Amino acid sequence: MPDAATSVQGIATAIEQEGLPWTAGPTSLSGLSLDEQRQYLGLIVTPEEQQRLAAERERTLARERQVGAALVGAPAAVDWRNNGGNYVSPVKNQGGCGSCVSFCTCATIESAVKVKLKNPAYNIDLSEGFLQFCGGGSCDGWGLTSGLAFAQSTGVTDEACMPYQATNMNCASSRCADWQNRLTKISSYTGYADINTRKNAIATIGPVLSGMAVYNDFFAYTSGVYVKTSGATLAGYHCICCVGYDDAQQCWILKNSWGTGWGDGGFVRIRYNQPDLLLDTSWMMYSVDLTVGPVWQYVNVLQTYSSRDSVNAWAYFQGLGWRKIQPGAPDGVTDMLTMFSHAVASNIPVTVYVDGSSVFIAYL
Repeated sequence: MPDAATSVQGIATAIEQEGLPWTAGPTSLSGLSLDEQRQYLGLIVTPEEQQRLAAERERTLARERQVGAALVGAPAAVDWRNNGGNYVSPVKNQGGCGSCVSFCTCATIESAVKVKLKNPAYNIDLSEGFLQFCGGGSCDGWGLTSGLAFAQSTGVTDEACMPYQATNMNCASSRCADWQNRLTKISSYTGYADINTRKNAIATIGPVLSGMAVYNDFFAYTSGVYVKTSGATLAGYHCICCVGYDDAQQCWILKNSWGTGWGDGGFVRIRYNQPDLLLDTSWMMYSVDLTVGPVWQYVNVLQTYSSRDSVNAWAYFQGLGWRKIQPGAPDGVTDMLTMFSHAVASNIPVTVYVDGSSVFIAYL
């Protein structure tokens, strides 16, 4: 059990005395012992790894400033939970297993797919168990970019193929037989060092993967903008998905993997530039890029457009936006345009095979 200094009441008193802008309260983790709380972390940071990551960040920072990338403007606030729709997948719970790297990696990739498809309702649920236990991690933890590297080289199956358990899972016996046909792969991942390039990446690409140092008061966070109390002690290191930022509150908005019983429904706001947290000062934030193939969608058509010869034809799908009718589509551009026009007039949903820019097949 927490002692007096690390109890919720003790943390609340420290927050009040220091005039900090957040609230501590009972959470799903606050009543655990420090050893039990540490099991909910899992980012392995050896001195050598810390040195490597810091050096990588400094090289990137120098390059960004040399080319002026840090001067790129970004909106004053972005929150992908409410950015023309909710592009953030539901909060999960890693349990008492140090698998945070896989949870924040999967969260970042899931959002990237939704953003690429311009479809916040797209159903994607990746397997943290597959990524962690087939990729080389364990309940003892993993490296910050290890999940990204495995998602690039091998990929990640869906959750149904290998349902997560908060214990060291045997990859070969736990994954489904057709796992190789169920992989989502990323083509690359990119690190950002300067705060402005990070914000620009979040605004234009989507949520990003990040790492942080966790202190004992963090387990009792319930709301507000987190600023470490002066007497808090280091508990360990954690991987967490950044889904937005807010310049008015000078904070990052992050999705955690401790369930909805912690924080603000599983989310947390963290003040910019806290050196002790390492979030801004030692590590980069990473976006992912991937090619999303066509998928089947059942949607309403709201509007159509075509040039005089109907070769350049488009349809606007609810929740997806504009998609061009692919020239050479099996149903023919004119026939598909006619179908969509009928669907608009009759308010009938259609089943379409689409990617992020085109529609290839359609059925009423």
